[in-house]
Amino acid sequence: MKLNSLLFVLLFSFSLSLEANENKVIIDSANAAYSKGDYFKAVKLYDSVLNNSMVAPEIYFNLGNAYYKTNNIGYAILNYERAKKLAPDDEDITVNLKLANQKTEDKIEAAPQLFLTTWKNGIVDMMSEKSWSEMCIVLIIVSLILFAVYIFTSNRGLKQVGFFGGGTLLLASLFIFFIARHKYELTKTSESAIITTATVTVTGSPSEKGTKLFILHEGTKVNITEVDGSWTEIKIANGNVGWVPSKSLSAI
Repeated sequence: MKLNSLLFVLLFSFSLSLEANENKVIIDSANAAYSKGDYFKAVKLYDSVLNNSMVAPEIYFNLGNAYYKTNNIGYAILNYERAKKLAPDDEDITVNLKLANQKTEDKIEAAPQLFLTTWKNGIVDMMSEKSWSEMCIVLIIVSLILFAVYIFTSNRGLKQVGFFGGGTLLLASLFIFFIARHKYELTKTSESAIITTATVTVTGSPSEKGTKLFILHEGTKVNITEVDGSWTEIKIANGNVGWVPSKSLSAI
């Protein structure tokens, strides 16, 4: 059994190494195609890497750039948004997403939000889930060091610093932990989507016979509120709600 387990581990590691090498070759080819101006080929190659389950903000960003060069604004914004979801503090992603959004036809004014909601979303979006998690771990380690100082020192001043400092940082780490968990949930479960068809008519019910409410164009960001078969209920930034065919949008 031990020999079989060892062989399994070796074969599994070897397969992962081969897959990583294959993805690297494809990425290099995609980068070369992009540099030569063959953006359609670059799109195809970057997509194939993502289909191989290699997900990274850099790949989504490069794919968004390739789509942008082919004037496919809907899919460019979709991939910039996916990149930003994984790396919210990346300035290049933010700048390119802003440029792509300027090319969209729908200019929808966002409905006002409560101050606390805006404040909470602003904090959560400051960093990625990984960065929040790393900060949480660092705070816990520092708080344990301070508690150790409190326990082992005989100096009254250091004891106070160790106790109150350790307690404060421990509470802060707990707060950061919940932010990291919330960010992880947002990353794994998407409630937002991008319209990827040229135009789509939003109806009042999940049917082509439903009352026509308004029209949206590619690149518009929406929130998914419900799915009914091949139809999806969406909510746009100004608060308007309606149904669109599910094939007309892609989840971020």
